[in-house]
Amino acid sequence: MSRVARYHADRTNQKLYFARLAISQAEKTQHQEKQAYQEAAVSHLYQSIFAFLQELVRYYQLSDSQPTLISVSQKMAQKGQVSPEILVLESLFKSGFLAELSTAYHHCLYAPVPHVPEYEGEASSQLIIKVTQTPQAWLPDTAILREWHQEIMALFDGFRNEMVEF
Repeated sequence: MSRVARYHADRTNQKLYFARLAISQAEKTQHQEKQAYQEAAVSHLYQSIFAFLQELVRYYQLSDSQPTLISVSQKMAQKGQVSPEILVLESLFKSGFLAELSTAYHHCLYAPVPHVPEYEGEASSQLIIKVTQTPQAWLPDTAILREWHQEIMALFDGFRNEMVEF
């Protein structure tokens, strides 16, 4: 039985595939369509982390229908084990590309607080308000999305290659 079938890696791979499709479409479109594809890519990339956590749960034979980093870590501790994959993921969520992805995902869920332009005093420039951010300025561009996609794929491939039967 292949590893993909045995640990249900197909869902993780599917999420990464959907993200790649959304990134490709974002590169081809403009304006609101582009934003829709960028947000879809962010969501699929973020969700691929949780799909991979399901793989880990199956690999380590844990009972957790909705795994999180914390729940997997706790269940591993109950078995007297440590998951090196969880340690790496926790580190990347604290400072790394997964921290940036998490921030982008939360911005997709909750709109960032709008920037209120301030007047620059009583000068004549008071009539001109300088606004440099667009409403989608918080969205990562497609180059960053593509980079995150590649980093996640490399990360998961590395994890999968290191997983050995115990």
